[in-house]
Amino acid sequence: MRRAAPRLVLALGAVLCALGVALFRRANRPGPPTDGGWASYTPLPADTAAFQSSLTLSFDDRWSVLWTAGHVAGAALVVAGLLLLAGLSGWALGRRRARR
Repeated sequence: MRRAAPRLVLALGAVLCALGVALFRRANRPGPPTDGGWASYTPLPADTAAFQSSLTLSFDDRWSVLWTAGHVAGAALVVAGLLLLAGLSGWALGRRRARR
């Protein structure tokens, strides 16, 4: 059982990382459309010129990102998996150094 424990921790860390990446990717995919597109159609007012367009972008913060619950859960799973793998690596290096 002593030899199987590191392999189980390695497998668990790898599975947690893979699940976290998959969940994060799944959270980035757009969901199904909620309407047919005509629900909010409103004709233009008569005083608006046709084919006139303007684009104004303003951001309060340079790094604003929308994080959903899926993003947070995926990132947490990846971090937990990486912590397990880092702990296992430290344990293995400590055992190797103790043998010398």
